[in-house]
Amino acid sequence: MQNLDKSLRLLNLPSEMGAINGQINKRTTKSLVEICVMDYTKMVKGSNGKLGPTITYNYVIDSVVSLFGAYPLNLAAIHLHSSNMDLVSMENGSFVFYRPYEEFTIDTVLDSNGNLVNLPEGTGQKSWTGWNEVRIVPTANGYDYNFYYEQGFNNYFGVYYPHDENVTWRSILRKTFIKTTSTPNPTRFSKSYPKYTIAELKAKTGMTDFQLADAFATTWHVEFKNHDTHCLNIAADIVTVDDTTLKGEVYINGILAKDIPYTSLISSYGKLLPDFVCRWKLYNDKFTKTGTNVFGTAWDITLYSNQDTTIRLVKGDEVKYDASTKMLTYPEGSRLAFDFEFLPAQGKNETSGSAIDLDTMYKYIL
Repeated sequence: MQNLDKSLRLLNLPSEMGAINGQINKRTTKSLVEICVMDYTKMVKGSNGKLGPTITYNYVIDSVVSLFGAYPLNLAAIHLHSSNMDLVSMENGSFVFYRPYEEFTIDTVLDSNGNLVNLPEGTGQKSWTGWNEVRIVPTANGYDYNFYYEQGFNNYFGVYYPHDENVTWRSILRKTFIKTTSTPNPTRFSKSYPKYTIAELKAKTGMTDFQLADAFATTWHVEFKNHDTHCLNIAADIVTVDDTTLKGEVYINGILAKDIPYTSLISSYGKLLPDFVCRWKLYNDKFTKTGTNVFGTAWDITLYSNQDTTIRLVKGDEVKYDASTKMLTYPEGSRLAFDFEFLPAQGKNETSGSAIDLDTMYKYIL
């Protein structure tokens, strides 16, 4: 069972992206490795006048395939709506997302009590985020969902560095092999993690910026599955019942959870979907709860999947909830989120959510 059009509307994706509707069960992660060979069969005189082994370096890309569960439509929605990426191309059955390099200023710090404090104007630290790119391309069995990001760390122990490839850096794995007359083809190696600036890495490897990003890329492998037996996408929605009432809704494969036998569907991690819990969460910076507050909310409530998710709203100057009437009083500057999480709900399981700005009633995907 599925309603793919509904899924795409809920996730705010173009109809063309229905082509990648399926499951992700595996991923490939890549890393650049420096191979160092110290050849004691070819001794040379160093700059200090002493004899030492000939040292050569070359570079290879290692890849590791591992289990990883996700839904490609949800992953695309996260990249487009939560990571500020733009859909820049849909050609020949492929899709490209992109977010450019961006500079920003860090103008707050944590004080000794762990509270955020604003710095005097003009004294903040300059920082940046690198470009990100997604390329989703067809394969024989589905799609490869490739994620690339600009290499180079922009801070180290709280010190932020400018966007300069002669300054930004990253460490890589080095495997050092010792070649001798008795071990002409060594297989054992020692590990170390040298740190190079991006300019040094590009000079050593001959790679471009994108080639270097590709050397550390992640690929999620999309496989087509039967929607009658598998969960292919999940979504949450906030529905306006009337001027003062909202209702949270959970969708699986584009169908209301109450209308589909979702516990008979196979999840992205290969097991039957469990039950879920729903949560309403109110966010307001001036009214955030103190003490143990894992969600950082001003108010929240958890509901079982079979409970009524209707909530009534009234604007006021405080945060207050009446459970008997389901009436939530909220102050100006509040955002209300509705999400759900499959059990056991520990913040680690598959989840989806929607939110609404209560001042403007603008809805968006979490």
